[in-house]
Amino acid sequence: MLKPNQFKRRLATGANLSGVWLHSASASTVEALGDTGYDCLIVDNEHGPSSLEQTRTQLLASFPYDCGLCVRTPWNDQVYLKQLLDLGADTVMIPMIDDVEQAKAAVAACRYPPKGRRGYGPWRAMMRGIPLPNYIEFMSENLFVMLQIESEKGVASAEKIAAVEGVDMIIVGPNDLSGSLGVAQNFESPVLERAIDKIIADARKSNVPVGTVPHGPWGAKKLFARGMRFIAGTTEFGLMRRGAKADLAENF
Repeated sequence: MLKPNQFKRRLATGANLSGVWLHSASASTVEALGDTGYDCLIVDNEHGPSSLEQTRTQLLASFPYDCGLCVRTPWNDQVYLKQLLDLGADTVMIPMIDDVEQAKAAVAACRYPPKGRRGYGPWRAMMRGIPLPNYIEFMSENLFVMLQIESEKGVASAEKIAAVEGVDMIIVGPNDLSGSLGVAQNFESPVLERAIDKIIADARKSNVPVGTVPHGPWGAKKLFARGMRFIAGTTEFGLMRRGAKADLAENF
């Protein structure tokens, strides 16, 4: 059986969602965190070491759990997206989207004709005995595409990017965005705050939710109050280090 998109299901309830980044390229990490309560685990293949084979094992490890699993791609690459979706990914995050044409290309790479240009070849679905027409219908309902806005140019195009059919969520990248705006790592800069508020307002015009990561004084609670719907807060390594320090402080 194909598993319905758990992230999409949870978002549809109206709840604000939590996520954790995975950089260890390990299926064991997915198993360790899959039932802890996070709404989404994010395999970070932009800044993490996972190969496609390691990503496949992480996707398989997520199957028993009702949390979502998203894969962030290294780039807006049609070939990589095709391979990733054929491995079984149903939620993807694509970085550095600067304009409406890049947004349209990203969505088209994930969708079958006539709505897109994804090539046919979901062999993993067929190996499980799922007829191809059923898979195509299933993916049209379960695909979830997140696009990252991380530049001054992206901010200027935010309304048009969010309005592209098939864009399910906008993710703000405050680190790269602050650098693009000339206020690198100054997360209290009014310039950055205005840019992020513009993205939220522009996305709202198309009923597209927005997510981000905590930055500077902006923790998850403040970001949800600001209008964000999804916060990817920490990494498995951050959790491990905090757990280790707490264990040492308490027991040794």
